[in-house]
Amino acid sequence: MNQLNSNNSPFEQRVSRQLVEALLFERVIPYQFESGIFKFTLGNLHCLAKGKISSFGRIRITEGSIQTLNHHGDTVAGLKVAKVSDLLNNLPTTDAMKKKLTTELDQTIKLCEWNQQHLTKLDSRRHLSYQALESALDEGHPYHPCFKARTGFTFEDHERYGPEAGNHFQLHWLAIDKNLLQHAIPTESRTFWLAELGETTLHELEQKLVYACEANATRPEQFSFLPIHPWQWKSIGKSLLADLVKHGWIIYLGPEGDLYQATISVRTLVNVTDPAKPNIKLPMNMVNTSSLRTIETHSVCTAPIITQWLNALVNDDSYLQANNSLGLLDEYAGIVFDEQKAQSLIEDNNWSKAVEGQLAVIFRKSLTHETPEAHQAVPFPALMAKEKDQKPFIDPWIEQFGAEQWAKQLIDTVVIPVWHLLVHHGIALEAHGQNMVLVHQNGWPTKVVLRDFHESLEYQKNYLANPDLEPDFPAINPCYQRASDDQYFWMESVEALRELIVDTLFVFNLTEVTFLLEENYSFTEQQFWQLVADQMELYAQSNQTAAVRIDEIPLNDEMIHAESLIKKKLSDQSSVEFHHLIPNPFHAFKENLQDTETLSA
Repeated sequence: MNQLNSNNSPFEQRVSRQLVEALLFERVIPYQFESGIFKFTLGNLHCLAKGKISSFGRIRITEGSIQTLNHHGDTVAGLKVAKVSDLLNNLPTTDAMKKKLTTELDQTIKLCEWNQQHLTKLDSRRHLSYQALESALDEGHPYHPCFKARTGFTFEDHERYGPEAGNHFQLHWLAIDKNLLQHAIPTESRTFWLAELGETTLHELEQKLVYACEANATRPEQFSFLPIHPWQWKSIGKSLLADLVKHGWIIYLGPEGDLYQATISVRTLVNVTDPAKPNIKLPMNMVNTSSLRTIETHSVCTAPIITQWLNALVNDDSYLQANNSLGLLDEYAGIVFDEQKAQSLIEDNNWSKAVEGQLAVIFRKSLTHETPEAHQAVPFPALMAKEKDQKPFIDPWIEQFGAEQWAKQLIDTVVIPVWHLLVHHGIALEAHGQNMVLVHQNGWPTKVVLRDFHESLEYQKNYLANPDLEPDFPAINPCYQRASDDQYFWMESVEALRELIVDTLFVFNLTEVTFLLEENYSFTEQQFWQLVADQMELYAQSNQTAAVRIDEIPLNDEMIHAESLIKKKLSDQSSVEFHHLIPNPFHAFKENLQDTETLSA
């Protein structure tokens, strides 16, 4: 297998740390922990690392402290700093998976190094606008070791299309036979494109299409437009799409229209020519962190239906309307290539699987459109970032309001609305950092804005508070007619909803904030999660939601299941979910509450 060319740089140390943290946390390998030292064996390696165990059992390794013992004993003289390549060579997986993971981790390190060498690091990002922060927050996923894998990206691609460089580029455009597309748009086609693109851009595209049709002896009316990311066209245009282009089913029209810039998620783009215009989400044929960044075909035309469902619930919810602490970025239109229909035109029997999810677009309202306070908004990952002065991004906020009062307001603003959607309506949303925006008033949290519903919503039919509003999914897409529980949006049990909320909002999101507060302001993680429990208890006492509905969500078990991200990565079974048990801090708070109630009685 390929080896990483290690110089033990700070970026390799970070990748090593996050890899080991994930392996230990998910119990891929057993470990012993005593007096701040982790001991574990990875294949032929006997390893030591400094660190601590934080809330929900999250492993926190001290940067640069992972060391391996030679085979002559465990004396200090026998220790050496562990290299990523050594760790990878000894992973409990196949050689093929070791090679794949090596490529992704090597790319992560190289792109981090490129950023350091070519980008000017601001002394502080605290003054930046929301849109500028989408580019400037370059840290990547704080848990997953493949946080900047971006498979297939060259350094040139990274500079052009990565969010860090803040480069601006046009969408490229395809004209595709209408019979090969599915549409979910709010108006007639030309009216829609006129509103989205404006007269000038639409005219240019139509003229290009007319010219191409004259050359191909086809009719312009046969085609409809679809934007494609310029990197995506480079990736699949001359390979997966070659036959369709050759025979005139797809016509490449080139770049046109407004300028866009990549966000933290890379595949979602913001309009820099007119920031009030929608964000554009486009599939990309790359692996980043744990997933291939295509868009599931079934979800594209379902996205507007889910948005309408959520808006109906929120707009009719007196509690949410009174508090005005929850915003939604509507996914109001979607267009997707129907690879099943196109398969009949291609001789390769495996072609439809390869192209699945590679051609699509989802239109999402911009933050500027959602709230006039967008100039005082930050992507949620900013809350766990540090600046050049080695102080947290949120340091001025904590200095002004105090850690406890600020944390309580954050919980009321972020946790309680998401919890309310779950226990009051029966809807669980994947509230991880990339899907959340915090609106604030000079650092004081006032509103959370959620997005990306088409692939992040779950519910359990019997737990829906208003089942009459449930979308008729089988009527939307035939794939839903034969689907089983846990395959798409509807889950077999409410435990799955609990796991989604706890995983994304708590275990892999707010734990980064709680760890930062403890390390920098002596506001302990236990204090934070006690505050969460207290605010949830106050919510329960407010009679906004029936107690029996709240009790159906098993939040207080001693051990709970969490998703295993690195375990899934090592297995290469993309369609299978893996889980592991973790300790639940809410269990102790529940026991303490019950003891207090017993004493009071």
